[in-house]
Amino acid sequence: MTDVVMPQMGESIVEGTLTKWLKKPGERIERDEPLFEISTDKVDTEIPSPAAGTLAEILVEEGKTVGINTVLARIDEVGTAAPPPEPVEVPLVGQAVPPAKAAVPEAPPPAGPAGPLSPLVRKMARELNLDLTQVKGTGAGGPDY
Repeated sequence: MTDVVMPQMGESIVEGTLTKWLKKPGERIERDEPLFEISTDKVDTEIPSPAAGTLAEILVEEGKTVGINTVLARIDEVGTAAPPPEPVEVPLVGQAVPPAKAAVPEAPPPAGPAGPLSPLVRKMARELNLDLTQVKGTGAGGPDY
């Protein structure tokens, strides 16, 4: 079992409010997949899972404010080993060898005009149905990066 704890989001942050669970007990989760959202006096953000497995139990309900390092949930890592490899057919002498399957690379997360986007920005864009590739930056680099 892996304990999921309230992270410290800044040097002066001592507590945070768990605003939303993104997974339910019994659901499968991958390492670094968003697990819950927190709100502090300085930041609102999604927190990734510290391990792959099944969300075994939630110990802190949505809306509760807790101190950093408080155990919020537990992830059961049993049975999370990689699946066994697919069997390989060995051709008999004189048979043609079938071509190997090509691996399809996973697409990287979308990048905005100024580079990679945070999970919070991607979530807000999704909720507002915005195409961030159409947004022009106006920061220190000006509108033309």
